[in-house]
Amino acid sequence: EYDVEIPMNEGFCLTANVYRSKRAAEQGEPVPVVMCAHPYDNHITPALGKTPFGGAPQQYRLIPQAGRPKFSKLTSWESPDPNFWVPAGYAVVNMNLPGYANSGGHPSVFSEHQGKCYYEAIEWVSQQPWCTGKVGLNGVSFLAITQYHVAACQAYGGPPPSLCCISPWEGLTDPYQDLFTRSGLTELGFPAFWWSTEVKTAINGAPEDFINVEGAIPTNFVEKHPFYDDFWQEKAAKLEEITVPMLVCGSFSDHGLHTMGSFRAFMKVRSQHKWLYTHRTGKWDAYYSPEVQELTRNFMDCFLKGDTSSGFLDTPSVRLEVRANLKEIHEVRHENEWPLARTDYKKLYLNDQQLLSLEKLPAPKELTYSAIKGRVPFLHEFTEDTELTGYMKLRLWVEARSGNADKDTPDDIGLYVAVNKLDRDKKSVHFYGSVGNSKDMVTRGWGRASLRELDPVESTEWNPVLLADRELKLKPGEIVPLDIALYPSSTFFAAGEALQLIVSPREIIPSPPYFKDVSFNHGLWVIHVGGDFDSHLLVPKV
Repeated sequence: EYDVEIPMNEGFCLTANVYRSKRAAEQGEPVPVVMCAHPYDNHITPALGKTPFGGAPQQYRLIPQAGRPKFSKLTSWESPDPNFWVPAGYAVVNMNLPGYANSGGHPSVFSEHQGKCYYEAIEWVSQQPWCTGKVGLNGVSFLAITQYHVAACQAYGGPPPSLCCISPWEGLTDPYQDLFTRSGLTELGFPAFWWSTEVKTAINGAPEDFINVEGAIPTNFVEKHPFYDDFWQEKAAKLEEITVPMLVCGSFSDHGLHTMGSFRAFMKVRSQHKWLYTHRTGKWDAYYSPEVQELTRNFMDCFLKGDTSSGFLDTPSVRLEVRANLKEIHEVRHENEWPLARTDYKKLYLNDQQLLSLEKLPAPKELTYSAIKGRVPFLHEFTEDTELTGYMKLRLWVEARSGNADKDTPDDIGLYVAVNKLDRDKKSVHFYGSVGNSKDMVTRGWGRASLRELDPVESTEWNPVLLADRELKLKPGEIVPLDIALYPSSTFFAAGEALQLIVSPREIIPSPPYFKDVSFNHGLWVIHVGGDFDSHLLVPKV
């Protein structure tokens, strides 16, 4: 049933496509519902002839995967496949959010208003004669983000009564931290790509309707709101208020977008029943794989049907996939928590020989590089088999200097950071990354000296979180500590293999369309090591 109208309390309707079993309908048998909501137009499916050449939605061509995810012609972008869920005894509801496709209302993104409307839609669906009154949520990326907002619905003070569980598959939870200003560096590429290819084209009306609500298009959000103000705080999911059962996916291969937010969700939600599924391949490869489809069905069966025969409820809460390289998984095992309680955090100190050592230099030294193209690697070779699982953090003591006596001293430094794995011949070992990147590294991060101040409540020793409420420009000769969060990962290093830390003022791992604004870099940047300067890489040894 296409374009089913779902009434909102504000007087407009949202539209949804509803997929139901003909047999169940003939017998008057109600079934539980798997639901998703997004801005991407649920009409863009091969079944409706709205996709290029009758194939999958165009994004699968624009953004390659490790393999070729398989789903039916009824499946829109990043949504549950009706041809899997209907035979499994469910109905599927695929809904357009307010202001998108042919839904009424005003378009927005990451908004509490979207959560309010989703709440009302879930309750409407639960009251239909073909529904048992139980609804679960499923979907990838924005279809995951909307789940967080409705499960902690601010307008109604909690989740819809009929919402029984959620399965957010790789979705950011704080747009400011996870996408728009990663560690202080403004993301220029992805918002432009996302707006032009996915959001703008789906608006039910004109882009001005979006601007009237949000004040700007996504490419100008940071210009309008450079600090973590009310605009951004409203768009961050209220994770601590989520209590419904959750199966969340956190990948080690989407460091450009969803990784940090997914793991944050698992740690912060207060659900009594919650599980974390990790992987190292493409998000859609994993999501539509038979293994994950079956896992998600077992999860839904528990909380929408009361069927626990699969043994899912007895599954430990974390499915951990430890990588060895691009193609090889070293180990898949189950753990009881994240981060792992037995993690032994080690400090690897930077020195003037460009090595990472367990011992800090007794006397201070400095390393000086061009702030335009300077790039410095540091090496640590493992003498025994080692697993690094969890969060890494880089602390650098930095200083900005003029590269020319006639020019002003820079008052800021923007840095890219990456951790690379080297084999015994000191050649790079590749991994899967965002947007089909098959030459990614172990993990990455970014830092900006003027936005170095940390949130004392949210930060931990292993995961620094920016306060981002003001700029602290550098003064000439000032040496400051800069703590840089690196995205969570899980990697096996055999004895003789090495970890390589790379610090650079320029892109280290090209991953278009992602790129940051470092146009303010000029002059020289200096790393201070040894003595009172404890510049180090903190690694999570298991």
